[in-house]
Amino acid sequence: MSKEPFSFSAALSRISRPDEGHDDDVLEVGESMELDGSSETALVPKRIRNPDATRQKLLDAAFGEIRRAGFGGASISNILEQSGCTKGALYHHFSGKAKLINAVIEECLPGYVDEVWLDDLEGAEDILPVLMGQVDRLGGENAPAMLAGGCPLARLASGAGELDENLRKRIDGVYRYWRRGLASHIGKAQFNKTVRTDIEPSAVAEFIIAALHGFLTRPPALRNLETQDSFAREFARYLNNLRP
Repeated sequence: MSKEPFSFSAALSRISRPDEGHDDDVLEVGESMELDGSSETALVPKRIRNPDATRQKLLDAAFGEIRRAGFGGASISNILEQSGCTKGALYHHFSGKAKLINAVIEECLPGYVDEVWLDDLEGAEDILPVLMGQVDRLGGENAPAMLAGGCPLARLASGAGELDENLRKRIDGVYRYWRRGLASHIGKAQFNKTVRTDIEPSAVAEFIIAALHGFLTRPPALRNLETQDSFAREFARYLNNLRP
């Protein structure tokens, strides 16, 4: 998920529905090509339809654009340009702005949580060094590229006020997913006797997520080596207090 390194305008700008029947649901970038042998004198490249790949390109581009500009500042034009797809393809897969946002929240954000924060904890008997390593790398060359502009989940959550209640609940659901996953690993560490048994896993998970969230919502310019070192020291102190 990496552990660091997946629109819209005015909460996704208004865009008009393309003419019916204009379906560009094909690979537009790096697409596979076949030769059409219908002519004896010419071989014409024929695009191979791949709706799953097209949909994923749209999701990846939308995720990146929302991370960059937030819900309000994100641009459908930028999403189409980055994905190499057309409005026809976009509307074929997503009937409207809400559907596209829903898909980004439900399909991209849990993947980010897994890749950057949870996957490293799988199978670790002692999760505390792993958690510390996640923080240490934030200030290093191997920091996840996905975190270059801060936490994607925090970025999207900051624009949740522009969305309806249903979408805000979906974003909160991603936080709950992260909290449950982290709390589960903390509970396993208690069983392995590498974490104190007198703490509540879900409360500790909530605190760790809030600390990471707070640090990563700072503008990149304010997350310099000095602030990174200060945060890492205090984070290490907290983790050390979780030892039996």
